[in-house]
Amino acid sequence: MPEIRGKRARSRMIIMHAAKELFEEKGLNHVTFNDIATRADMCRTTIFNHFSTINELMLAVMEQEVNDVLSYCGDSRQEGEDLIRSMFEMLIDDTCNYPVLTAKLVANSIISEQERPSLAKLEKVIADNLPDMPDREKEQKVIQLTGIYYGLVNHYFINNYEFDRRKMKRKFNEMANSIL
Repeated sequence: MPEIRGKRARSRMIIMHAAKELFEEKGLNHVTFNDIATRADMCRTTIFNHFSTINELMLAVMEQEVNDVLSYCGDSRQEGEDLIRSMFEMLIDDTCNYPVLTAKLVANSIISEQERPSLAKLEKVIADNLPDMPDREKEQKVIQLTGIYYGLVNHYFINNYEFDRRKMKRKFNEMANSIL
């Protein structure tokens, strides 16, 4: 995670971290700014100074998660298949830390036209790290790889499995072998 400079930036990160924990514990629709202020040990006004609505806060959390993954990819010395696998392993780690929140943020991002560009950035990283091939073939591989991730998350929820990062990473890599 990048170094956080300045009091305002630190406060924003504390608020977003508190919100992530609460969204996971209570669900997205059951968290208030009062809850977040209490968890972050801040006054409610401070929360409003950063975010005007819970939806704006959720969008910021999603954008931060994507930016963290993109920063990791940019800082990593990996490329190609190794980078793609590492990116999905990081996504799986985040998912295992906050499974309910991650699933809902991803679903909201797919549905919301305003939020789609965040996930499109991740798809671009995948496409840019696939070997040179026709665009149509690249698109199919991007769909298949992201589908494995989304499918795993759905499968774990549907079957009430514990989100075990080691097992999920192994399963992802087994399924991705035929694509990469």
